[in-house]
Amino acid sequence: MINTVGVIGLGTMGAGIVEVFAKAGLSVIAVDGSAELAERGKGFLEKSLGRAVSKGKLDEAARDEIVGRVSFGDDLAAMKDADLVIEAVPERLEIKESIFTTLDGIVREDCVLATNTSSLSITEIARATKVPSRVIGMHFFNPAPVQPLVEVIRSVMSDETLVEQVRELAERLGKKPVVVGDRAGFVANALLVSYLARSIRAYESGLASRSDIDAAMAAGVGLPMGPLTLCDLVGLDVIHEVCGVLYNATGDPSVASPSILRQLVTAGRLGRKSGHGFYTYDGIGSGTVVDDAATTAPAKPLEGKVGLVGEGDLVDALGSELSDAGVEVVRVVSADDAASVKGVAVTLAVDAVELDGDCCGGGCCGGDDASHGDVESGLEIGAKPVLRAVRDAIGDAGVIAALGEGSVETASTGDPTIDATVVPVVLHEKQRAGQVLEIGRSVAISDEAVETVRSLAVAAGWTPVVGKDRAGLVVDALLYPHLNDAAKMLDSGYATVEDIETAMKAGCGYPQGLFELLDEAGPDDVHGVLAEMYFETGEQHLVPSPLLTEHILADRTFRG
Repeated sequence: MINTVGVIGLGTMGAGIVEVFAKAGLSVIAVDGSAELAERGKGFLEKSLGRAVSKGKLDEAARDEIVGRVSFGDDLAAMKDADLVIEAVPERLEIKESIFTTLDGIVREDCVLATNTSSLSITEIARATKVPSRVIGMHFFNPAPVQPLVEVIRSVMSDETLVEQVRELAERLGKKPVVVGDRAGFVANALLVSYLARSIRAYESGLASRSDIDAAMAAGVGLPMGPLTLCDLVGLDVIHEVCGVLYNATGDPSVASPSILRQLVTAGRLGRKSGHGFYTYDGIGSGTVVDDAATTAPAKPLEGKVGLVGEGDLVDALGSELSDAGVEVVRVVSADDAASVKGVAVTLAVDAVELDGDCCGGGCCGGDDASHGDVESGLEIGAKPVLRAVRDAIGDAGVIAALGEGSVETASTGDPTIDATVVPVVLHEKQRAGQVLEIGRSVAISDEAVETVRSLAVAAGWTPVVGKDRAGLVVDALLYPHLNDAAKMLDSGYATVEDIETAMKAGCGYPQGLFELLDEAGPDDVHGVLAEMYFETGEQHLVPSPLLTEHILADRTFRG
C-alpha cells in the first residue's frame, strides 16, 4: 500500500502534485534543489489552498491539515522511507536519469520510482537505474489539482504488480487513470500535439487567419479553445519540444515542429508566459489579447436586405433565424420570384445544393429535415433556373452565398463575373461557443464578395470563418485528421476507445471524445473528406485509417 510519497521538483506542476497527494490523505516529502526553491514550492501550495478557502471549497482547518501532511526540504536523503517517489523536473533526460540513479542508493528496494514526463521514453529513464522494473510513468496534467487524467505508463521492463499499484493510487487520488505502454506522447499528447502542429502549419500556409483557425475549432467543433490559443497557453517551447519527440519517433513530417513555431521559440516568443506568441498579450503571464499587425479587421455592418433562395424545413429555419436576428429577409422559391431580390446585396442560396441526404455533424445544419449535397454540381448556376434568375436580378454587384457541404472545391461556371460573386459557405451545428459559417475563398472569388458574406454571418449571429476553398475548408481539414489519428491509434492496439475518450476528455478538456465526434460525423464522411484532402496534397497522414473502411463496410459506429 502506498501511503508516503516523495515529490521532487516543486514548480507549478510539482507543487500541484504535492497538493493532490496531500488532499488524498497521504504523507508527502517535497524536495527541490535548494531551500529557497523548496520554500517557493510551499508558497505555491499555500496560495492554491488559500484560493480554495476564499471560494468556500475548503475551510481553514482542512487547509492547515493538508499543509501539515507535507514536509519541505532540499535533501533527497529524505526520500528513504517513501513508498513512491515521483519527479516533476524539467523535460531533460539527463536530469531525470541523474535523479533516479541517486535515488537508487537512498530509497527502499520496494519503492516505486515514477516520472511525470510528458514525452520522454520511460524505457530510457528506467534503463539507467539499478532496478528498471520499478520505474513507471505517472503523467499528471496541468493544473494537477484540477485535471482528472493520469496516464500510467509501463515499459517492457515494468513490474505489472507495481503498475497496478500506481493505477489504484491514481484512483485513490480521485483521478481517471489510463494505463498504456511506452510510446512517444503516450495517448493525450500524441493526439493533441499532432493536431496542434497541423493547425500551426495550416496557419503558416495561409489556409486561414489565426483567429479564424481558432474560431473554427472552438465555435465550429466545440473544443475548449482554439489550437493557436492553446499553444500560447501551454507554451510554444513545450509544443516545439514534444513535436520533436513525435517526429523522431514516427518520422511523420506533419508532426514535425513547423517553421513558424521554431522561429517564435528562437525569438523568445513563447506564448502567454513571455507576453508574445501567436497572439500578443497585454503583459507577461496575461491571457488578455491585444491588437497587433495580424489582427483581423471586424466585419462591416450588413447593409440592406438578405435574399433567401430555396424551400423546405432548412430554408424555413434559416429564414426564422435571420429574422430573429433583425435581418430583413426576401424569400425566393421559384424563378418567378427572383425579381424581388433586385438591389439585395447578398443572397443565401440553399437551392445551390442537391438536397439528397440528412445533415451530419460536420456539414450544414438547420431543422430536423436539414440536408446537404454536392456543392460542385450545385454551383453549376446555369443548370438551376431559379439561381440564374436570381443572378440576373441582383446584377454584377450582388453576391450569392451558396450553402453546401464544403468538402469539395467550388466548380467554375465558366463565367468569371459569376464566379467572382458566388461564395461557397457551410453552416455548422451550434456549439457552446457559437455557430460557425465557413466561407470558401479562392482566386476566382472577389475579396468584396467574401467580406459581404462575413457581414451576413455577423448580422445573423454566426461566427464567420474564412478559409481557402480546399477540401474540408477549415473545420473538417483540422478535425478529420485528428479523428483519423485516433482511429489509427485504436487500430494499432495501443489504446482502447475508452482509453482515448478518457484521455481527451479528462486530460484535454474536450466536451466530447474523438470517437463521439467521429460517430456524429460518420465514418463514411470522414473517410471521404480525408481522401479528397489526400488527393489534393499527397500528405501521408491524410490516408484514411483502414479501420474507417472496416466500419463503413460493416455499417458500424465506433462507440456501438
